[in-house]
Amino acid sequence: MNETWLAIELPHLALDLLTRGQPPGRDLPLAVSDGGTQRPLIHDANPAARRLGVRPGMAVSAARGLAGALQAPERDPAAEARALERLAAWSHQYSSLVSLHTAQNTLLLESGGSERLLGESGALARRLATELLELGYHARTGTGPTPEAARLAARRGLELPTRQALESALRDLPLEALLLAEDQREALERMGFRRVREVLRLPRKALARRLGTDLVSYLDRLTGARPDPQRRWRLPESWAGGLDLPAEVASAQGLVFPLRRLLGELCGALRACDRGVQALAFRFVLREGETRLDLGLQQPSRDEAHLLQLLKERLERFRLPSPARRLELEAGTFLAFDAAPAGLFPDPGDPASNPVAPLLERLRARLGDEAVTGLRGVEDHRPEYSWARRGLDEPARCQPLPHRPVWLFPQPKRCRIEDYRVLAGPERIESGWWDGHDCRRDYFVVRDRDGATLWAYHEHKPRPGWYLQGLFG
Repeated sequence: MNETWLAIELPHLALDLLTRGQPPGRDLPLAVSDGGTQRPLIHDANPAARRLGVRPGMAVSAARGLAGALQAPERDPAAEARALERLAAWSHQYSSLVSLHTAQNTLLLESGGSERLLGESGALARRLATELLELGYHARTGTGPTPEAARLAARRGLELPTRQALESALRDLPLEALLLAEDQREALERMGFRRVREVLRLPRKALARRLGTDLVSYLDRLTGARPDPQRRWRLPESWAGGLDLPAEVASAQGLVFPLRRLLGELCGALRACDRGVQALAFRFVLREGETRLDLGLQQPSRDEAHLLQLLKERLERFRLPSPARRLELEAGTFLAFDAAPAGLFPDPGDPASNPVAPLLERLRARLGDEAVTGLRGVEDHRPEYSWARRGLDEPARCQPLPHRPVWLFPQPKRCRIEDYRVLAGPERIESGWWDGHDCRRDYFVVRDRDGATLWAYHEHKPRPGWYLQGLFG
């Protein structure tokens, strides 16, 4: 099988990390500075700033003279490297071989092996560019038969899936298309070269003697004359990400859009390693301090729509103590994920096909974890002491008793036994002498005039009389 490489280049990564937290439509002048505090220079600028004349390489002071409202925070190379690592994990859902090139803000994917599943590499490249834009990243993509050819194609907006296509394109490309050092390009231009084909016609030994072996090695790797093995990126076992907000957000509902982008990155990484998560921790850095929101699931999930729906439910009740400036999401350890096959008759014993689990998750997200619990059995003959609350992930440990009702009234209700027809009984319960709640009762199954079946008892102590305590379904 011939290899086909897909390159993803992120030329505006530093700026994307500042703008991906805002919805489309807000076009305030924004730039990223570089060069330290002595003489900061514009590294990149968004379209609103460029329309006012702000350009990369310009002094920040001069840029602010053109755009008085310009924001120009300093770039964070460490944050850019972390973002590339997250995107490398996200990209693994489309290729089993992903290589990360931090210095060039580039990802390389071997896409030839995925064509039978995902389609032709050129179409996949366009799809990845669209999906990355939905996550807030502006990407250039290209394909080629070698890693260097794919990188060249991404820079020029080309698709060169075969060696023939590469050879044809190299005949017409200008010298600037090659990824050369500045001194190498200047030397070739002084020698009169303007096209790539002119350089490729030179004898390799003469070229190495004049300009060094690095240039020859690059050309051989570009054309496939020399192997170019790529270092494989290893998938992580956990995930953590964050993004800065371009402006402070005072309402929790205003965080849905940036949180959707964080969840999109996470779910892509989960699909890549065939894992799921059962707990998510959201941290909000505020103008004053920080706050946290935890989201728990009944079973591992990697469905972005499902997680976002639960998050929206929780955010409806969530209040920010002060405006938020940054969002962070931590997924913790990835868990095994078993996708339930769609079938006409779901298996009730399979947790993945349990229709109650999504309902419980939504109720917990809306009402809070403490408001939605399960019940477990307690070994006590007295009905009001025979159950206790339990966590939804704990076993019920209940012994079925078909002669007792499922529903008990919050408090027993006094009644006249003459108003009911006795169906079964009595069942004597005499217990509780050890804990101060001593009782002696005779229980009966009765039916009222409307046909409802109830559970009644005659109490001898401590409050003699007849009472209704439960209702049979």
